[in-house]
Amino acid sequence: MAFTYHRTVRFGETDAAGVMYFSRLLEWAHEVYETSLMASGVNAKHFFSRSQPWVMPIVETGAKFFQPMSCGDRLEIVMRVYAIQESEFRCEYEFFFEGSQRDFHTAQAFTRHVCIDQETRKRREIPPELAVWLKLFEEPQPQI
Repeated sequence: MAFTYHRTVRFGETDAAGVMYFSRLLEWAHEVYETSLMASGVNAKHFFSRSQPWVMPIVETGAKFFQPMSCGDRLEIVMRVYAIQESEFRCEYEFFFEGSQRDFHTAQAFTRHVCIDQETRKRREIPPELAVWLKLFEEPQPQI
């Protein structure tokens, strides 16, 4: 099941040309990821704590831009999640102008996450709270 999130482009997120600064797209993608975790019952403060026996680095990412996004634009962001292995998953994000009926993207992005042991830095199984999140939002096939 996809997770949908809405946000407005803020003035401070734009560049001198008045359009969204490119690196903001991945910040927004991570904002959607964090919000989806909390929506599934994950305690973000605990989840992102350095006291966990595991860490979840992003090991690959990418983005494509199709339309400029400017201050005041309302966005609808759709996140889809795909389990890759017991220790790995991929999030795909589609950005639309709110109310566009998803006719065309303003942008797309993806992030690939791997769960590793905090001490050994070797892959390990995704923790139980993340497994619940995956079950809730997982899709069968990557789209992007």
